[in-house]
Amino acid sequence: MQSIPERQTTILARLERDGRVVSATLADELGVSVDSVRRDLHELEALGALRRVHGGAVRPLPGKPEFLDRIQDDAPGKTAIAQRAGALIADDQLVAIGGGTTALEWARALRRDLRATVLTSSPDVALALRTHPDVTVDVLGGRLDRASQTLTGAATVEQLRTVRPDVCVVSPCWLDLEHGVTLRERAEADVVRAMIERSRRVVAIATEDKLHAAGPYVVALVDRVDVLVTDAPPELAAEYGRLGIEVLTP
Repeated sequence: MQSIPERQTTILARLERDGRVVSATLADELGVSVDSVRRDLHELEALGALRRVHGGAVRPLPGKPEFLDRIQDDAPGKTAIAQRAGALIADDQLVAIGGGTTALEWARALRRDLRATVLTSSPDVALALRTHPDVTVDVLGGRLDRASQTLTGAATVEQLRTVRPDVCVVSPCWLDLEHGVTLRERAEADVVRAMIERSRRVVAIATEDKLHAAGPYVVALVDRVDVLVTDAPPELAAEYGRLGIEVLTP
């Protein structure tokens, strides 16, 4: 019988190969009880090596969960993506945008002569625009979700029912061909979902590491995205282009 370290190494190898492991199947393969497998999964999750789900485990979600932790990262290409996406905004448009570090870079990158209105659930985005001379900033009210640093709640969603943005700029946690636009936090997802539903056009801004991955809360199917601005290599970006999405690179 394998030792515990050997067993956990085998579990991680199966996870890397298949993307998901099932506790009962692992117990049969390893010749141990399901409870032993569950303990292994618990220990591996504590190390950040996987994410437990009902009946087994899946690969851990990429990226740091807290906005305040992510904001310290200088992700390559993030500023360039934000500048490219900012250039898509025309004068006199109403633009809805949520939170995220790339969304914050987008706000900072808007051209100084832009005349528009930005509706946001992110206090950080609002503050980044406070000195912009011709951008009107409307901040959605609600309760602050500490993980995403965005304003959330039923009242926040309800405010979006009365507007029809020209563009929704979404900075997803992940963008996947099968699962679409997903976020990590449920409360934030409710708000972004309403933004997308009410907007005429959707622009997703995503660094390469956010593509081909999915989180727990879906806010839109991938075909709802009109434009993807990304620093992903051409062969990866082309997979989204084949779905009819306009793909732009910095």
